[in-house]
Amino acid sequence: MKTIGLFAIGIYCLLFINFFSVGQNLSTDYIITLDGTKTFGTISRSFDFNQANSITFVDFYGKSQNLFPKDLIAFGLSNGRTFESRALPDSDDGKLVFIQVILRGRVNLLSFNSRFFVENEKEILELTNNPTPREVGGNVVMTRRRKYIGILNYMLFGPCGMEMQSKIAKTSFTEGGFIDIILAYHHCGQYPYELLVEEIPILRASLIGGAGVSIFQTYPTTSPDKVRHITDSNLAPFISLGLKLDQWRRMPRIAVDLGVGFSQVDNAVHVELDTHNHMYTATQEFSTSTIMTPVFFDYILFRSLDSEFYVGAGMNFRFNATNTTMNIIDVRTKNEPVIVELFERPVYSNSKIQFSPALKLGTHLRYKRKWGIISEVHVEYTDNGYALTLGSGQVTYNHLIASFMLGFRL
Repeated sequence: MKTIGLFAIGIYCLLFINFFSVGQNLSTDYIITLDGTKTFGTISRSFDFNQANSITFVDFYGKSQNLFPKDLIAFGLSNGRTFESRALPDSDDGKLVFIQVILRGRVNLLSFNSRFFVENEKEILELTNNPTPREVGGNVVMTRRRKYIGILNYMLFGPCGMEMQSKIAKTSFTEGGFIDIILAYHHCGQYPYELLVEEIPILRASLIGGAGVSIFQTYPTTSPDKVRHITDSNLAPFISLGLKLDQWRRMPRIAVDLGVGFSQVDNAVHVELDTHNHMYTATQEFSTSTIMTPVFFDYILFRSLDSEFYVGAGMNFRFNATNTTMNIIDVRTKNEPVIVELFERPVYSNSKIQFSPALKLGTHLRYKRKWGIISEVHVEYTDNGYALTLGSGQVTYNHLIASFMLGFRL
C-alpha cells in the first residue's frame, strides 16, 4: 500500500534527521560537591528535576557520574534553576532530597514535588492549603483552610506589616502567587534577593513553518458494484504555519500544536462501470484547494541533550473547494445496435468540510535553543472523503491519509 510506504519513508526520514543533527552543547550546568568544589559540565535533562532522586553529570572530559543528594551540596542548570540537598521539615529520618530554590533572600522560597516551603534564618515551614471537615447547619462539609496565609503573615512580618497583610490575604496558592508576595516583601523592606526562575517562563510559544506531502488511500463504504476508478495522482503537497506551546513549567512533557495549512492539487479521475446492458466510462478534471486546521496535544516520550521525540493525538478540519474544468460521460449499449451517448455531468464530488481524527510521531531538534527543526509523520482517517456518481448509483469512499512534514520553529 502506498500509504504504508509513505509512512515508513516518513519514519525513516524522521529518524535520519534526528541522528544526523549534531551540535556543540554549550552548557553551563554545574555541581557543588561536599568539599565545596564547583565543577562545570552537563547534567542529563529530565522532565521534572523537582522530584528527581538522582542526576547524571558529565564533565568536560566525558566522565559520567550518577549522583544522589548525599553526594552533593547543590547543582544548577544553565537556565538558572538551582537545587540544594536538604532534608524536608517533616522528614523523620533526615533523608536528603534535591529541593529547588526558587527565590533566595531574607526569606527563601523552596519547592519539592509540588510542595512549597518558606525559610528564614531560624526555621523552614511548609505552605499548605488542605481541606478540613467543618460543621455547617448540622452537616459536615469539607472546607479549604488557607493555612499558608497565616504562615506568610508570620514569616513576612516586618516594617511593612499592614501593607503586606492586605497583599498576603489575596495571595493564590500557586508558584507565581508565592513569588509575587515574597518579592513584594523584599522590595518593601529593600532587602537583597535573587530570583532563580526569572529565566524560566511558564511556557514557550513559538511559530512553526513547514512544508510536506500527503498521500491518500481510499476505501469504499458501500459495494462498488463493478465500479473501477483511478486518479492521476493521490499525492498532495502542502505548506503550513502554526503555533507551538511547549516547555510548560509545571507540565514539561506536554505540548500543544495549533496550525493552519494550505494545499492545492490539479487532478483527474477516470471511472468505469460495467452493468448488464451498458458500459459507462467517465473522466473529470478538477482542481481542489484545501485549508487545514490541525489541533494536536503532544506527549514527549524522551529527551536527549539537544532533541526530543514525541507522540501526539488530535484532529484536523479540512475545508475543501473543488473547481471542475472538464467532465464527460460515455455510455454505450452492449446489445446491437450499439448506441453511444455523451453527457457533460460531474461524477466526482467531495465534502466541503471534513473532520479527521489524527495521530502523529515527531522529533524536535535543538528544542532548547532559539530556533529548532521539526519533523513529523501524521496519520488521519476521514469518513466520506468523496463520492462517485455514475449510472443509477453512488459509491462513497473513506480516506486514510499519511503525511510527512518538515519545518522550522522560530
